Amino acid sequence: MRSAVWNVRGVGSTCKKRMVKTLLKEESIKIIGLIETKHSNISAKDMEQYWGNQDCEWLHIPAEEGGSGGIILTWIKESFSLIKHIVRQRWIAVKGILQQEWFPCTICVVYAPNDQHERLDVWNQLRAIKKNLAVPLLLMGDFNEVLSPEERIGASDITSGMRDLRQCVQDLQLIDLAINLKYALVRRKAVSRIDRVLVEAQFLESFPMLSTYL
Repeated sequence: MRSAVWNVRGVGSTCKKRMVKTLLKEESIKIIGLIETKHSNISAKDMEQYWGNQDCEWLHIPAEEGGSGGIILTWIKESFSLIKHIVRQRWIAVKGILQQEWFPCTICVVYAPNDQHERLDVWNQLRAIKKNLAVPLLLMGDFNEVLSPEERIGASDITSGMRDLRQCVQDLQLIDLAINLKYALVRRKAVSRIDRVLVEAQFLESFPMLSTYL
């Protein structure tokens, strides 16, 4: 199973849609979360431009007024069978079956706020969905926070925001997967690993070759 999450920074242009389609095809990705889409309406035509003629499903959170934000979670139907979904302002969660191993799970893509107190509210919401959906969780996205000072250039102290995220990961019993980037945000003086993919141990037991693209 190959999953991906991408802070795409706008998905409305033909060029960006072509980039998404190329990524899905070349990396054989079956489930992808697109973050910061800056897009209000997502149509079947948009999905066809990503997936071609493959039968897919999707959920999305529209961009905010002014064009910021927005999330899409989309998947190939033959790979993932949807049972239930929950959509909130900052995340989308789908409960279903990964068909390859008939594996029940929840897949959640999150785009956390910049504000620490708002992030803490999101962490509490994620704790609640883990409890309510009661199946192994794959959580991926832009967390707008790091787990340790080593993940942020120039940082030396553990902050309360780092502690909040660490506690959430610990409470959810998640494993932080290796990704293909050391730092996911490089913007002027801000260099941080704020994007990540986390899974429960059951995922790795059932999918020892689980790979991610971030």
